[in-house]
Amino acid sequence: MDTKINKLKEIDKTKNPFKVPENYFAQFNEEIMNRLPEKEIIVPEPVPMWDRAKPWVYLAAMFVGLYITINFLVKTPGNGSTTGDQLANQQMLSTSSGNAESYWSTVQITEEEFYQYLEEQLIDDSYFDYMYHQYYLN
Repeated sequence: MDTKINKLKEIDKTKNPFKVPENYFAQFNEEIMNRLPEKEIIVPEPVPMWDRAKPWVYLAAMFVGLYITINFLVKTPGNGSTTGDQLANQQMLSTSSGNAESYWSTVQITEEEFYQYLEEQLIDDSYFDYMYHQYYLN
């Protein structure tokens, strides 16, 4: 160990031990560029019109399909489509009376009768809820 420490003491610390060749950094960029291989210039191919329009056509087709699907699933009774409940009600009414449309068009109820009916329905529903909570939840 003594020998290595002694050798370190012998080194002259006033001189810089590293040297760079003259004009090394002045020509550094040119030397690197000369050593690199030449780049191949790739000419871009023209994109056909169909390839540019394809995403927009697909998007439009998707929205048309979505529109048709929603219209199929959500049909209003006024457009000629009937649900199963409506069809059953119409069949039941048509069997009891000659024409269901004419029967319901002649029924006249007052506003007071309508509210009385709603009140009775709410009372029946709340009684059912009360009984359900009493027997099943407690």
